[in-house]
Amino acid sequence: MECRGPLAIARWLLLLLLLLLLPPHSHQGLVLRQIPSTQRIQDPPAMHLGNGPGQEPVSIMTFNLTKITKTSSSFEFRTWDPEGVIFYGDTNPKDDWFVLGLRDGRPEIQLHNHWAQLTVGAGPRLDDGRWHQVEVKILGDSVLLGVDGEEVLRLRQVSGPLVKKSQPIMRIALGGLLFPVSSLRLPLVPALDACLRQDNWLDQQAQTSVSAPTSLRSCAIESQPGIFFPPGTHAEFSLQDIPQPHAEPWAFSLELEIQLAAGSGHLLALGTPENPSWLSLHLQNQERPLLPPFAW
Repeated sequence: MECRGPLAIARWLLLLLLLLLLPPHSHQGLVLRQIPSTQRIQDPPAMHLGNGPGQEPVSIMTFNLTKITKTSSSFEFRTWDPEGVIFYGDTNPKDDWFVLGLRDGRPEIQLHNHWAQLTVGAGPRLDDGRWHQVEVKILGDSVLLGVDGEEVLRLRQVSGPLVKKSQPIMRIALGGLLFPVSSLRLPLVPALDACLRQDNWLDQQAQTSVSAPTSLRSCAIESQPGIFFPPGTHAEFSLQDIPQPHAEPWAFSLELEIQLAAGSGHLLALGTPENPSWLSLHLQNQERPLLPPFAW
């Protein structure tokens, strides 16, 4: 009861008065301490790697290897998708190319050049919806893959100096391929529902061109379980387990909250194994990126 007395109230008023009288720089310090350490105010927005169901990359960069002094690339990466292409690089799509992707949620490298032809996977699962730091580096004749500050893969005798490539131009494509999927050493679904930020590719002084990102998806939404649905995802329910109403007729309702890019597509279907098309919902010429919850 003493904490509610006039003395306690006076103490709180005095504390409030002192806070109001602090100089402006002190207020700024108080505000900055309240910002979580993981928040980066000046970071550019993350790029979405998905560009529809196909293999088309969202951006393509070109580098002049005769001017290159830095042979590593790094970025932060987040996804719930267990399979797809993170980036593709080549100097010649027929006999000198490299792919970093995910298979079963783990990093996979496919490589084809004059020194080696291989497919190898290593490292932890990255499809947990968290941001992971990824680095790919060419060191001598080796290719190194690092995840979250730890080296998870070192491939030896698989490369040569970039400046001595027979073709002096290297292309790096994000989120897709620059040749047919059939040219991969091991089949892989290229489309990847993922976000990429804080990227630093090779030597910016040697970069000659870069295409603008073409993805229609946004990485601004909060990442949490349930936001990713692979194509063909379905759920089955037993009608015997659903409580039956006591009166006829009875109604069925479904409520969804979705965020979509512009375009058309098949959203969902309801039915039974015998009749799979009881109800089908399509979106046509969708222009608004965000739809409110709805029910029927």
